[in-house]
Amino acid sequence: MARCEEGATVSVALLGSPGVCSKGLQRKGLCERRRLKATVSEQLSQDMLRLLREEIHTDVTFSTDYTLFKAHKAVLLVRVPDFYFHIIGQTSDSITNHEPVPVENVEVLEFRTFLQIVYSSNRDIKNYEEEICRKMKTESGTLQKKLDFNFQKCKNSSDYSLQKHEISEDINDQDDSLIFNDNYDLEPASELGEDLLKLYVKHCCPDIDIYVDGKRFKAHRAILSARSSYFAAMLSGCWAESSREYITLQGINHVEMNVMMHFIYGGILDFPDKANVGQILNMADMYGLEGLKEVAIYILRRDYCNFFQKPISRTLTSILECLIIAHSVGVESLFADCMKWIVKHFARFWSERSFANVPPEIQKKCLNMLIQSLVSIN
Repeated sequence: MARCEEGATVSVALLGSPGVCSKGLQRKGLCERRRLKATVSEQLSQDMLRLLREEIHTDVTFSTDYTLFKAHKAVLLVRVPDFYFHIIGQTSDSITNHEPVPVENVEVLEFRTFLQIVYSSNRDIKNYEEEICRKMKTESGTLQKKLDFNFQKCKNSSDYSLQKHEISEDINDQDDSLIFNDNYDLEPASELGEDLLKLYVKHCCPDIDIYVDGKRFKAHRAILSARSSYFAAMLSGCWAESSREYITLQGINHVEMNVMMHFIYGGILDFPDKANVGQILNMADMYGLEGLKEVAIYILRRDYCNFFQKPISRTLTSILECLIIAHSVGVESLFADCMKWIVKHFARFWSERSFANVPPEIQKKCLNMLIQSLVSIN
């Protein structure tokens, strides 16, 4: 794969020789990727903000000026670790007893805004964290001392593993069913996605196991529920799975599940080479992940259709494959784009052996659309 500016990825195989890789195609690819990145990033922010506002599967409560705020320890740990260890690490007994954790010297509106930024901001939020800690009258030296203490205290916990960028020590190395993710190098949609993805990749303080295709995935009920309507229904209390410590999913394999988890946490913009894009598109539709559908459609347009540029022999068959996938999943816009391009270059497709393998129903639609285009021209 070749990388263009701003991390946009363009397939060398599809672009052919350097002379074929036109500036127009590069610009189109970059434009499509920027649009997708902005869409996925905004969706992730809105989902996380809704998670905070609707208090879904919260596990910590703060109190300031007689006002209560419910939140999630995992999100705070990965987004504002200094704040987390300072205020939560010193009150473990209160957390266990579900009593509110007091936040001193911070006004209600300011703390509400701080939490909203933590959950939804796509930028570096270190300045906001430092400001809150400063207002809590914590000097840097004292804070560092408390952090050192808590790292020792949490050495055998998944919290510690996240800060040290290693897999949790409480996970059995001989457990062959556990999915490890360090071999994935997929771009998250934003800094928020990059932070949240650490929770999944580093197996940090999960509260549910998901078994797929004989493999075990560690996850967080809150994030699953915020990002997927399917998981929200499953874990809301209406299903039997809501009270279990693990769930089993059927109809997908572990590669597709790993892609889905990377998207749920990080809003990734690419898939690994061995992933089946058509199957992932089906899976995204099943689990109510509209953003993942958008990513899959983008990859189909990029890798299968070459963004519908001038036809070259290696893309004729792949566009027909994309046409069939779009028809089977019901992606009307992509199906229509494929149809228009095939009709425009019908003379090239008519002689292709792969066109004969297209389902008769789709062949008939192509012919009808061709006839309509010829009639309109005349």
